[in-house]
Amino acid sequence: MVTRLLTKDDIDQFSQVSSTAYIHDAAETEFDETKDIFGTFTDDGILISQIECGFKNNIYGKNVLKCAAVGGVASRPELRRMGGVRATFKAVFENALKKNCDISILYPFSAEYYRKFGYETIMHYINAACSFKSFEKIPRFFDVTLVTDSCRQEITTVYKKAARTQNMMFLRENAETFCLTPYNSMQYVYFVNDGDNYGYVFVKPCRKEKTIHVDEIGFSSPASLVQLLGFLRTYDGNYDTVIFEKLPLYSPIFNYLSDENKYISKKILIGGAARVLNIESILLKTEYPKNHGKFTVKITDTEISANNGVFFVKYGDGECFVERINTEDYDLSLDILAASKIILGREGVSTEELNFIPGVCVKKDCEDFTRAFGKRSTVFYDDF
Repeated sequence: MVTRLLTKDDIDQFSQVSSTAYIHDAAETEFDETKDIFGTFTDDGILISQIECGFKNNIYGKNVLKCAAVGGVASRPELRRMGGVRATFKAVFENALKKNCDISILYPFSAEYYRKFGYETIMHYINAACSFKSFEKIPRFFDVTLVTDSCRQEITTVYKKAARTQNMMFLRENAETFCLTPYNSMQYVYFVNDGDNYGYVFVKPCRKEKTIHVDEIGFSSPASLVQLLGFLRTYDGNYDTVIFEKLPLYSPIFNYLSDENKYISKKILIGGAARVLNIESILLKTEYPKNHGKFTVKITDTEISANNGVFFVKYGDGECFVERINTEDYDLSLDILAASKIILGREGVSTEELNFIPGVCVKKDCEDFTRAFGKRSTVFYDDF
């Protein structure tokens, strides 16, 4: 039996499963009533598996995708391998579709495990340690504003402007995600709001290690990027290194820093995974190129039958036409993993590269398809 967790007994069992799965005190387990939490039970009422699902919006070009944000996937160790997680995911997907969600995102402990449910990694990010010696060509910049409670509206506006330059950033409608009490938390958000230049940077100094940690950085223009880097350079008298915790693979920051081989070390890590829930809606919300093009694509999805079919897409001059058609004459086929990777991840691939992506079968020329889903920098920060 799969149901939404609502009763006191449900909550008690939720705490037990969370404790056995994540190894912490059940008394400290938080049951977030703002989320839809589903669980699969045995016939005698024992909770096998559970999944938490909140709802957010992701920036996708000029449009917004409604997202089912999945977390807290857990099972009792003694009741695993019974199909509990799969049954619970089915309920999560059905509920998300009823709420008109386009996609789902989660942060996987194992990318391979979640592929069974249609989730594919769409964000690889860079963790970079940059010596202040790499900042020497950047002029110091001091005209920034520290975010406090009085800056709620302004930082929200700055964030939205900066986030629009990235793919899949979460849309923040208020300032609650930002630290509004910096002097108590010792976590600081500074922003620039200079004409057409918008940007912000989330800074956490660590004096003991002589490092500045940048949890987030967003900017709308080259000028705002240089200003934020110039502000970070003001710390160089007390600190040795800036550690960018999460930068998109194609971050332009490295275009402005000096002597990358000598003063910068990088690690590439796996970020979030996403799943297409409503392919037709996503195709309609895609921001297509201005030049004209058309393609037919077959989608296969073993979990969500409504995604299965052949879709004809025609685009140009900022408009698009999408239609589900009954034909076996299509340009290419994608399974749901490949669709999530290419359409949501926006890594940008050529027609030749399509042939080397698992789950893709190319039948005809796909230049109009690859042009439609060209490279965009993908990154998102929000935890859930």
